[in-house]
Amino acid sequence: MKLLKLSYLTLITAALFLGGCKKEAFVELNTDPNTLYKIKPEEQFLNAAIQAHGQDFEQFYDNFRRIMYWTQQATDNAGNGSVTLKTVGNFNTRYNVFYPSLGSILTDVNVLISELPDADKPKYAQISAIADIPKIYYAFYVSDINGSLAYTEAFQARYGGTLTPKYESQQALFALWDARLKEIVTFLKSTPTTPQVNLGKNDLYFRGNVALWAKAAAALRMRIAMRLLERDPATATTILKEVVADAGNLMTSNAEGWVFYADVSFTAGGNWDPTGLRAPKASVDFMYAQNDPRLRNFYQKNNYTPENITAAIAKGVLAPGTVYNPKQYVGAPVSPDAVALVKPWFTAKKVNDNLSLDTVSLLQYRMWQPANGGGKGDNFFPLITYADQLLMRAELAARNITTENAEALYYAGIDASVTFYDRAAGKAAVVGYTPLAPAELTAYKASPAIVYNAAKAQEQIAIQAFLNFYKQPNEAWALYKRTGYPNATTALANENIYIDGTLFQIPRRAALSAPSSSDLNAANKQAALDDMRKEADFGTGLDDLYGRVWWDKK
Repeated sequence: MKLLKLSYLTLITAALFLGGCKKEAFVELNTDPNTLYKIKPEEQFLNAAIQAHGQDFEQFYDNFRRIMYWTQQATDNAGNGSVTLKTVGNFNTRYNVFYPSLGSILTDVNVLISELPDADKPKYAQISAIADIPKIYYAFYVSDINGSLAYTEAFQARYGGTLTPKYESQQALFALWDARLKEIVTFLKSTPTTPQVNLGKNDLYFRGNVALWAKAAAALRMRIAMRLLERDPATATTILKEVVADAGNLMTSNAEGWVFYADVSFTAGGNWDPTGLRAPKASVDFMYAQNDPRLRNFYQKNNYTPENITAAIAKGVLAPGTVYNPKQYVGAPVSPDAVALVKPWFTAKKVNDNLSLDTVSLLQYRMWQPANGGGKGDNFFPLITYADQLLMRAELAARNITTENAEALYYAGIDASVTFYDRAAGKAAVVGYTPLAPAELTAYKASPAIVYNAAKAQEQIAIQAFLNFYKQPNEAWALYKRTGYPNATTALANENIYIDGTLFQIPRRAALSAPSSSDLNAANKQAALDDMRKEADFGTGLDDLYGRVWWDKK
């Protein structure tokens, strides 16, 4: 797939959807259709993709400083401290991205289509259907940790709709989204009766390939239904069996995965910068022991090379007789109490003005920000990849929900993940990139902890899904909430988190808040919150991070 140069974020989007509007501005924005500039529907679809993925605050606060610490995908530069599981300032950026901006932009696509001359409207039927797929994806992403949302009546005010849209429960939303996605899949697979306008270069995911959009919609049905396996297994099973049975609409290669690609400039700003984030001990130790080829693309080696050790001994920085340890991938403990025991690991040893020895490995920066250190590679943002879907299917087979071959799907998922990240690392131009050798992948799958074991299949599949979610922190978080894997007793042994001797659990949802007196939709929002409180596991209050939304059944 070619990469579109994204050197602009469109004045249209910026003009229309600035956050923090005053009440009067909000009313004008949502009641005056003239505020939508006359652009083509396909151009507004392009704006939506840029808006969805260009959120540097979300990357910095939600991913780098919150979820990735909670899921043990990264640690703080100085080691996790006592506030790691307690500080949630600026978290839940996703909500403020969807309301009002991203949801409005995607709604605009269909409004713009409705305003076309009658002779042209049928030509946009496919674009109309496709626009609902990312809208559902992002709404699901927001609901995932927030619960009930305004959806059906939302984003309509400036087109004659209400300024006080009703909220729908997460249960109702999941059913609504599944029904719509099923409808979209059927429609996109059918032969249109009218020649269609193609999204083409305005589609930064599939370049207007309608068949791949149908597969993305089916994969999204799977992802949403997987959340229901504990809460509503009967409904989940029906949906998942239906999707798997439509073999012609399943992804067949990495090229068919739903991934957003952009050039180096897209994440060049400071908030995208992962500098200082440390590699986590559990993942590093597991991957190193099994010779996982992804290790070098996920994390950097430390700089304790034979040459640097010799130089440090000569300067008296290291003791005479210090020997080289070929294991240069060293992960940081995650539990704050464990960090306190190895605090010297987090202080670099200065040898000279050009060399400091740093014990703990760092994230592979350019996988997150290709511009880091003057890099010139390309960005990638996976939504639902081929490996994601294969591992979902493997889990379903291992749980006897489907009759597919769990072992074959498990190995295929590993193949897809390893090769996907190898290509991504090459495109991102990570420092010291070494192309994957086929023998590496063969050897990895023959490693003792990787060889398929039917008795531990669900754990093995979950571990591979967790590793595969390296660039999808929210999905790693959801995987743990849904399955309990990985944990302190699994082969990839994530730590129990102790702070001052007390065992802590990880957060499970966003902190919610009561509507303010100036909130135009206060009544509907409060009613939704009151309804969510009825769930036994909602938590002790609105701001209880350890409470649960509807799908997250205890």
